[in-house]
Amino acid sequence: MTIQIDPVPVDGDMLGEGPVWDPTIQALYWVDQLGQRVRRFAPATGTYQDWKVSKTIACIGLAGASDLVVALADSFCRLDLVTGDCRTIANVPQPRSAVRLSDGRCDRSGRLIAGSAVTDEGEADGAIYRLSEGGSVEVLRRGMMIANAVCFNADGDRMYYTDSRIGVIMVCDYDPHGNHVGIPREFADTRSHGIGPDGAAVDAEGGVWIAQIVTGQVLRFLADGSFDRCIKLPAPHLSSVCFGGPDLDVLYVTTVRDTRMRIKSDHPQAGRLFAVTGLGVRGVVEGRFGMQGKRTTGTQVKQDARH
Repeated sequence: MTIQIDPVPVDGDMLGEGPVWDPTIQALYWVDQLGQRVRRFAPATGTYQDWKVSKTIACIGLAGASDLVVALADSFCRLDLVTGDCRTIANVPQPRSAVRLSDGRCDRSGRLIAGSAVTDEGEADGAIYRLSEGGSVEVLRRGMMIANAVCFNADGDRMYYTDSRIGVIMVCDYDPHGNHVGIPREFADTRSHGIGPDGAAVDAEGGVWIAQIVTGQVLRFLADGSFDRCIKLPAPHLSSVCFGGPDLDVLYVTTVRDTRMRIKSDHPQAGRLFAVTGLGVRGVVEGRFGMQGKRTTGTQVKQDARH
């Protein structure tokens, strides 16, 4: 099967991130973090729409039929897709202005997991947070510089993440029916493929796909952590991935023009959104905020691990 890489016919992002496919409407959502836009494109019809928000936007998760859960720089909100109103669910105060929420996605129990990023050269004050439907926020990990690659296997019992400054993908056992998060262990080391692992997604076979922001590559690791393949895209800096399309066999890849940190590019493909086909694998349906939350327990267990 021949791999094909095509640009999606929409304008580019400053800092594209957080793609998620909504199978109920056959459309892709993603964000332009620094452009402060939530974006939606339906490939079958070519229909496009976007919504402006008041702050830097971190990531999104599917929610109800007409809303999304949204992480802004220092809060979690619900975005009404009809009115455009963004209502705060919970504030997430950060230790200083150079730290903000960033990459994330929903788990299989309908909770939004979002990391934070340190945008200066200061202390490792980044963390990974979990937002429950009722508005409670837990800290799952601390002591990070740029928390990225949050994703879950199909059963929801393995959570993956990375610190982009370190370059090692971690995995931990994760209770999809409760609150337990296990001790993290090394899953895969991306450093032999260049620095900067960013957003990630898991396919139906348990393979982990991860965007390498510095090298413009997407890597796939098998479920046992062994390296499988590398795909080079036309843009120099990639930020995140997700599976979409009617058969969940299209890999959508967001890219970057300017992070206002270490990366800036005037390459003509920088910031474009790409669709990759012919991969021979399919993704899994993403979690939807609150929709599976009935399975979780009402007891909140706080963790403050520094692993």
